[in-house]
Amino acid sequence: MLRMPPFRVHNPKTNADAVAMWNELGGAQGDGPNVDWSAMYVAGGTDLLPNLKHKLFSPKHLVNLTGLPKTGIVETDTHLVIDGQTKLSALARNPLVREHAPHLAQAASLVAGPQIRNMGTIGGNVLLDTRCLYYNQSAFWRKALGRCLKAEGDWCHVIGGPKTCVAAQSSDTVPVLLGLDASIVLLSPGGERELGLRDLYRFNGFDHLKLERGELLTEVRVPKPGPGFRGVYKKLRVRDSIDFPQLGLAVSSRWDGTALLALDIVVGAAGPTPKPIKKLDRFLGGELTDERIDAIAELVRKGTRPNEAVQGDVAWRRMMSGVFTRRALQELRG
Repeated sequence: MLRMPPFRVHNPKTNADAVAMWNELGGAQGDGPNVDWSAMYVAGGTDLLPNLKHKLFSPKHLVNLTGLPKTGIVETDTHLVIDGQTKLSALARNPLVREHAPHLAQAASLVAGPQIRNMGTIGGNVLLDTRCLYYNQSAFWRKALGRCLKAEGDWCHVIGGPKTCVAAQSSDTVPVLLGLDASIVLLSPGGERELGLRDLYRFNGFDHLKLERGELLTEVRVPKPGPGFRGVYKKLRVRDSIDFPQLGLAVSSRWDGTALLALDIVVGAAGPTPKPIKKLDRFLGGELTDERIDAIAELVRKGTRPNEAVQGDVAWRRMMSGVFTRRALQELRG
């Protein structure tokens, strides 16, 4: 049986109280994979609590966000504003999301299983810790292997080296949100700041978020795509009922009749950062023919380079990026 480490739970009443409490409780010390987390935020806990059982973190205090006031999902003239504590199940069902960003609702509906979606939040999914077959294991398993670069060790077993951690960013909603040019609002003792999701992630598996220590994600802001928008999300996994993605593919597009005016493709679960596909502009301005679809699918396949941090044959996952692209574009064209 995997047991929780001892910790105290604290229940702030407001977002500002939560941030102040995190700092008063000692926050975090150290850098890289050797951070000493004295305090951590917890909302749904669907990722954090198993990590505590695996002794990946041993905080003395948890700042519980579940009792904070929630604004849900509201619409402005230009954006959908999603409270960071919005449950994934609520995001999947919300009529505003289904109207303006249907593939975001689709991605949220594909996270794990219904029990996890009823607990997990959009904030937690955006800030999800990177995952690896050599990292997300019990402390006993990691010790027997010789530990890893992301947890207690000095060697990446995926790439066979001591310098780079390639644990994968495996969120389902993030590729969609990147394609929509979404941003997040972060609260710290110095006040609020807004950060675009395209600027949030870096290619470093044990330090993949460009956050200041103790910042609290309070909102996700999604620009409303407007007329002619179509989007779809494809997910590859062994068990459709529960698994993390072995590959995720989000396609966002804008059309004028049969003419493709804008196209954005983002691949997830292939590395520490989501992968936006470049050089798509040359396919814009005309009808999306079968030949163009095949060319885009090949471009995505060539640009997708999964690694062995995630379960599944690397060559197969790379091939499926092209297969999913072809299916997604045919669906959007249709």
